[in-house]
Amino acid sequence: MTNSFFGRPARRLVLRVSLLAALVGLAGLVGCGPDPFAVVAQDSNADVSIEVWALTGAPTNFPTVHLVPQRITTRPDAAASFDLAFDIDPDGRLLVLPVNKVVTPLGGNRRVGIVRSSEVYNTIVEAPKTGWVYDSILSVNVGQTFIVRVQTQFCSISTSNEVYAKYMVDSVIPAEGRIRLSGRVNPNCGFRSFLSGIPEF
Repeated sequence: MTNSFFGRPARRLVLRVSLLAALVGLAGLVGCGPDPFAVVAQDSNADVSIEVWALTGAPTNFPTVHLVPQRITTRPDAAASFDLAFDIDPDGRLLVLPVNKVVTPLGGNRRVGIVRSSEVYNTIVEAPKTGWVYDSILSVNVGQTFIVRVQTQFCSISTSNEVYAKYMVDSVIPAEGRIRLSGRVNPNCGFRSFLSGIPEF
């Protein structure tokens, strides 16, 4: 006769209790800790200093456009492989032009959102969630700041294909057609933080 306390029924009961305890422990870890499946930022936010020339009147070999994720300035090309272009209006203000206002991208419409900020540049710690104006030209005075949201094909492991950056207009020299900007780019797709280091959101 099998003793049910030490036999198979008892072992099954112990196994079930152990399994239940393990599942409860795992649920506690997942519930109390960070999401193990969340996308984690890989790159630190990067500061940039930009010198570009106004589209109107610039020699063809002068940089007049900016690639936000790559943080470089260059000349416009037929493939429209840039995000922003720049010009100067008759009143000496900077004009920020999204790519669609300069040329039609070969890959179709690539939305660029731009929003002017009333905050001091150094106090802007994150890109806004709302209030974006897409594919529209923005005029900005020297000392003012603006934030951009650009789509990029380099976002392969993220649920978002957008990169954020903030800029401040350092100087506009109409007589030379020269523009200088300071900026900080968050190169991590979908992350809005402008805090120093690797962003957490």
